[in-house]
Amino acid sequence: MTAHAGDDFTLFPESFGTLVPMVTRSRAGASTRLANRLFAASLANCCSPGDTLDLEKKPFDLHAAAPLPPLMRVYLYTMTTHPSERQEGAYRIQIILPNKGRHFDTTDDAYIVLAGYEPNLEVFALWDADAHDVGKGIPHSKGVQILEDTLFEAMSAGVARQARKLRGTDESETVVASRPDTLPEALELRWQLSIERLIS
Repeated sequence: MTAHAGDDFTLFPESFGTLVPMVTRSRAGASTRLANRLFAASLANCCSPGDTLDLEKKPFDLHAAAPLPPLMRVYLYTMTTHPSERQEGAYRIQIILPNKGRHFDTTDDAYIVLAGYEPNLEVFALWDADAHDVGKGIPHSKGVQILEDTLFEAMSAGVARQARKLRGTDESETVVASRPDTLPEALELRWQLSIERLIS
């Protein structure tokens, strides 16, 4: 099979006679590429991309030092808001996975970061990826939200958090919001919250 520049599928290179699975990635749009670069640059003191070309794709990987997880796989989307949002005063992302997949790719035991970026407010949001990838997986173009007030609080304080009920369940998640300059602190909090949810 010949790979073309516009193709969006997983290749399995042969290494020493063994097929090595590669992470399924798609080409990121222009706004997402900018957000990817800002995300990585905000973590420059504690992380490095596995390959700078990864920042042109979704997801991309970051190798981190403690106290962050050693390998983070970042699914980053542009946040939007609209008067027709299910919850008034909310921003959202729509999760669309490469190849119309239903699960985040955890190859190499990567910690999944589900993130959004609002370029006008210049603020990130970090959802609990494990809370959304359950059962049969993530419906195509699933929307997840964060309140505008939480984003404004993060703009002022650096990091903010919001408890959010998971639709159709009795469970909730904690969403973390952050300015770019406080992203390392926010990611450490997101990681701790993920661990707490797993062991609770």
